[in-house]
Amino acid sequence: MSDQADTTSVWSLGLAEFRDRTASDAPTPGGGSAAMVSASIGLGLVLMALRVTARKATDQAQAFATLIGSGERVLADLSDHADADIAAFEGYMAALGLPKGSDEEMAARRAALAEAAAVATEVPLNAAQSALEGLDLARQSVSVVSGHIVSDVGAGALLLHAAAQATLLNVDINLPSVKDETAKADYATSRAHLAAACTARLSDIVGVVRQRLG
Repeated sequence: MSDQADTTSVWSLGLAEFRDRTASDAPTPGGGSAAMVSASIGLGLVLMALRVTARKATDQAQAFATLIGSGERVLADLSDHADADIAAFEGYMAALGLPKGSDEEMAARRAALAEAAAVATEVPLNAAQSALEGLDLARQSVSVVSGHIVSDVGAGALLLHAAAQATLLNVDINLPSVKDETAKADYATSRAHLAAACTARLSDIVGVVRQRLG
């Protein structure tokens, strides 16, 4: 699990405070939420490049508006995943703290832990899926943004890819706690697919960036 219990949204923190808390011995933010903040910044760079280009590409206003609208929706999802990572950990910690004095209490605790472990595995999978969608947008954008800011799309894609791979480490650490073998296999398959898809998207984007940079 990536974060200790903390009800404060990461988005209520100033940038310097977020940096300092990440570097301190404070339990939050952990790897999953930090990764999604990085993914949000990465997608922000892609959106910036689209908006700058759209100012002059008035003959393609609708096409750029569609791309920007899609990016804004993914950006909102990535932002939500940063806090969902903390909530998933809180759920696991709550289950861990349930009483275990009787057989009934122990059974209830085991069931709660199993459910919490499943949630804590699904949350990073969902986050990685959103990062992949961000990479899809970057791939659509890299050929159409102005040449003088195409490097920003490349930088954004690199952040999105790194964030996806980072958050998938939370799948790795939580997967052994999932007791349902069918669900565990499905999660592992999804994890492998997302990791490979994100890497393939990044390769495509970097190739176009390098070609356009000459």
